[in-house]
Amino acid sequence: MKTEQFSIPFFSIIMPVYNREDFLRESVYTVLNQSFKNFELICIDDGSTDGSLPIIEEHAKADKRIKIIRQENYGRCIARNAGLNAAVGNWICFLDSDDGYLQNHLLEIKTLIERNPSYKAFATEQIIGNKLKEYKQKKFRDDECVVLLNDFLASNPVSLNQFCYSRIAHPDIRFPNMNILNSEDLLFMRMFSTKEKILKVNLITNYVNEHVGRSVNQSTASEYVKWHRFAADYFIKNFLKKKSDISKIQSFTNLLLSNVFLSNRNKTDGLKFFFEALKYPSSITNLLFYKAIIKLIF
Repeated sequence: MKTEQFSIPFFSIIMPVYNREDFLRESVYTVLNQSFKNFELICIDDGSTDGSLPIIEEHAKADKRIKIIRQENYGRCIARNAGLNAAVGNWICFLDSDDGYLQNHLLEIKTLIERNPSYKAFATEQIIGNKLKEYKQKKFRDDECVVLLNDFLASNPVSLNQFCYSRIAHPDIRFPNMNILNSEDLLFMRMFSTKEKILKVNLITNYVNEHVGRSVNQSTASEYVKWHRFAADYFIKNFLKKKSDISKIQSFTNLLLSNVFLSNRNKTDGLKFFFEALKYPSSITNLLFYKAIIKLIF
C-alpha cells in the first residue's frame, strides 16, 4: 500500500524494541492504523535475538514513515535516546513495542495541541490489561487536569505511552545515558516535570498489554526495589533541592518498596522500608501506608 508522504512529520514516535516478536506486529499496526497520518515511527532494535528485527524491516519496506536504528543491547534508556536524536517531528510520542495506540491517539493529541497552545506537553488516558488505569488521586479522573512535579513525587500519574511533548520547546531532554532496568520511565517523567506542566485529559487513546513477559513482571522483587531506589536517588541527587520535595519522594519510595516486599511475603525487608517511611510525616496521608499495614497484619 502506498503511503502519503509529508515533508516534516508532525509526530515522531519512539519505539524501543528488544525481543518482542510476539507483540511487535500488533504494536506497529496500531501506529500505522492511526486516523492522523503525518508521523514517523522510529524503531530502535536494541540487539534483539529473536525475529523482531525482520518484522521491523518488513514493515519499513512497505511504509517509508518507519525508520530503523540498530544497536547493541544497551537498554531502553539508550535506545530511546537514539530515537530522540534521530527524531525530526515537532512533537514526540512514545510507545513500548508490546503495547498499542487506539486509532484516535494521534488525532486527539493533535486536537489538544491546537486547542491549548500555551501547553507544551499532554497526556491521555490508558487501559492496562482490561481495566482503566488506576490513580491514587481523584483529580487524575477529571475531564482535564494539570500534572505537576508535585504529582510525580508521590505517584506515577503519567506513563510514556500516554505522553506527548514538544521537541521544539525541549530539544535537549534525554533519558540518563545508562541501562536502568526498570522505573526509567517514571524517572524521565519526573525529570520532565521539573521543566514543564502537563495537561492530562480523561480520554482513552492507548493501552498496555498485560503479559508475563513484561519487563516489570520479569524482575524479582529485589531487582525492582534496587532499580526503583536507584532511579529515585538519581532524581533526588540531580534535580531536587527543596527539603519538602525530597521528603515527599522519600516517603513515597519507601512505602512503595515496602509494599513490593510485603506482597512477596518478605516481611523483614518490607518492615525495613516501612520504618524508613515513618520518618516522613506525609507517609500517613498516603494510601500505600495503610496497604502496608494490612499486609503486615494479614
